[in-house]
Amino acid sequence: MNIISDSYLPYEYSNKFECLRHIESRCHSIKRSLKFIEKNNEHLCVRCPLSGDYLYIEGTVEEIDWLHNELSIRKWYR
Repeated sequence: MNIISDSYLPYEYSNKFECLRHIESRCHSIKRSLKFIEKNNEHLCVRCPLSGDYLYIEGTVEEIDWLHNELSIRKWYR
C-alpha cells in the first residue's frame, strides 16, 4: 500500500497493518480526528486536520475496503 501526502514523498508499506499504524500516528492517536473525503476501488482519501494533510492511500480493492472498515469500526472518522 502507498500513502501520498503533501510531502510528495510516498510512503510504501508491505502490509495493511503498517499502513493503518501510520495513519493513526499522523492523527496523534486522537479518535474522530479524520475526515473521510473519497473512496473508490483502488483509492481512499482522508484529511487529518491535526497535521493539516490530505492522505491519498492506494492499494488493492481488498486492502482499501479493509482499511476503510477498520477506520470506521475504530471510530477514526468524524
